[in-house]
Parts: sequence; C-alpha cells; structure tokens
Amino acid sequence: MLRPRTLALAASISACLAACAGQAKTPLVDPFPLRFPLVEAGTLEIDGAVAGQPRARDGIVYYATTDGFITAAVAPARGILWRFKADHMISASPELGEGHVIVRDDANTLYVLDTRGSLVFKKGSEEAISTAVRENNGRLFFGTSSGSVVALDLAGGGTPVWQIHAAAVTAGPVFYGDLVIVGAADGRLSALDQAGKLVWEFAAQGRIKVDPAAARGRVYFGTDDRYFYCLSAATGKGIWSRRLQGAPVHPALTLGRRAIVPASNSVIYFLSGRGGTILAWEAVPSRVVYELAAAGPLVLVSSAAPSLAALDPSTGKRAGQHLASDPLMAGALWASPFVVLVEEDQGTGRQRLVFLRSKPASASAAAGPGPSGS
Repeated sequence: MLRPRTLALAASISACLAACAGQAKTPLVDPFPLRFPLVEAGTLEIDGAVAGQPRARDGIVYYATTDGFITAAVAPARGILWRFKADHMISASPELGEGHVIVRDDANTLYVLDTRGSLVFKKGSEEAISTAVRENNGRLFFGTSSGSVVALDLAGGGTPVWQIHAAAVTAGPVFYGDLVIVGAADGRLSALDQAGKLVWEFAAQGRIKVDPAAARGRVYFGTDDRYFYCLSAATGKGIWSRRLQGAPVHPALTLGRRAIVPASNSVIYFLSGRGGTILAWEAVPSRVVYELAAAGPLVLVSSAAPSLAALDPSTGKRAGQHLASDPLMAGALWASPFVVLVEEDQGTGRQRLVFLRSKPASASAAAGPGPSGS
C-alpha cells in the first residue's frame, strides 16, 4: 500500500504535468505572479552541500551535491522525486536539456539522465572539460581547457560528431538558432554552425570567463577587463560596447530590451539593449553575487548575505525584498508559484531548500507589513 506522503508526491507531480500541458495551449501568462511579502511554504533538508547553481523547470528543482548526487525535488510537495549517484565528486551545476538532465563530475565523466532519473548514457572525456555541457538539436556541446569545442551525438550514446581546436574555451556554449557560441581565454567569441564550421568570430579586449547571452538577434557578453559588448547574433558585428566599474560574474539576463548584468563590484547594471546606456543600477549588500533569475517580469537578485531582492527591469527599482533566516548558498530559483532558496544553517552547517510564496492578500492586509515587505 502506498504511504500518504507517496500519494501526495504523486499527486503533486501529476498536477505539475497537467499544468504544463495546459500552459502549452494558452498564452504564457503566469497564474501566480510574484508579489511581496513572501511567506515560507515549507523546507526540504539537503544531504550534503549544493554544487554550483540548482535549476528549476516545470515545478521540479534539480540540484547536485559535492558528494556526487544529483537530486530532483518536487516544489509543490517539498519531496524528493529521484536521486542519482555519479561515480565521483561534483563541482559543476547540472544543466537542463531537451528532456534530459546533464551532469559532469570532477573526473570529466558526463552523465545524461532522463527526467525520471534513469541513466541514458555516461561518457568520459580525455580532455579537461572547462565549460558547461549543454544540449541542442540532439547533440551535446562543451569546451575544454586544452582548446577543443566538442559535439557529441545524443542518440548515438555520446558518439563524437566533430571536434575543432581553438584557444582554451572558458565560456558557453550558448545557442542562437543553429549557431553554437563559445568564448575563449584570449578574448575571442566564436559562432559555429552545426557542422563545426566557423561562421563568425569577434575579438574582445580581455578574457571571457562568463557565458554570453543570446536574445532578440543579439549576443551580450563581458570580459574580465570590465568591458561589456553587444553583437549581432547573425554576423558577430559589434553593435555597442561599454566599460563598467566591475567585470560580469554571471551571464546577463535579458528581459525585453534590457540587459541586466551582475558585476564584480557588487552592482547590478541595467543596460539599454539599443545602445548600452546604463539606465539604472542597484548595489548588492555582499561581495558574493549569485546568478540572476527571472520571475515573470521581475529579476531575482540573491547574494551570500541572507537577502533576496526582486527588481523591476523597466525602472531598476526594488519591487520587493525578503530577509532569509540564514546565508544563501546559491541563486534563488523561480518555480511558480514558489521562490526557492538554498540556505545553510550557521550553527550546524546543514543546507536546506526553502520554498517561499506570496502571502495571501487577506493575510497581508490583516498582518500589515512584515520583514519580507518592501
């Protein structure tokens, strides 16, 4: 006989899948828009320490831990859906592909899992993988520290399709249409076609350490000498560049005609996509700034300080703020209707997922503004 918790978890998964199916037939309007203040809806203890940045899709949160486990958790039920054990420790973030979860362990072994946590295949790399491993058009792409860009065939169990040599690859891959875009340690940003042929190349000043972002026909990226660039995605021709007071530390988030850039000087810059003008900026109360996340029309900004802010990209102003009970160990996630945080207890060192959601309007009115208000 199934336990009540198992039944509840199964019901939550069914509800998530039903919601996703329904959303595919209707306009992409979030039925649970993010509003502040936020209240805790539950927690889930983490066995181990989170590696890199967790990911969320369709109500499921995927995270890796340094001891080599990959875990999928159902946000509505705050329960574990599945766990998978890699052969070695993990330092890199999991990546979500087209129906797959892709993980790289510290011994350069790739694991491709389906969304049920079953192993599709695993494959080792003779070269040290230096970028994320991402899926596009039925292939896996990644770069290596020795200067290779590699394409593997998913259907063929990771059979090599092509491998080209360049400078040490330090950023990407990201995709725009059929283009595969990677950045190198020597400042070159390159776009390859699906056959591995170079389509265009742009030489920037400084090392490219952070993944570019591609949207609306443009590619945005920065270098460690604090320059930020906008290129034509089709041709690689420079459209504008701007020097910031800090180097980008995570990929820019593009919302509408804005590029939102988290920088090393603990400032979030809001740049005009048209000409690169700094439209607004917001200081972060910590030296460590995590990856940004979109929550509908808002931008979630989190840092090592126990603070989460939601910014309006049209103005750069705060739309809300939440004070966590413990330091954050990764960027906040949006798994509608939940904001998901990774917190670490300062006394025990144990980590947990914390699920927050908007306080009901009636409760907010009765209680008045609280610590999560803005």
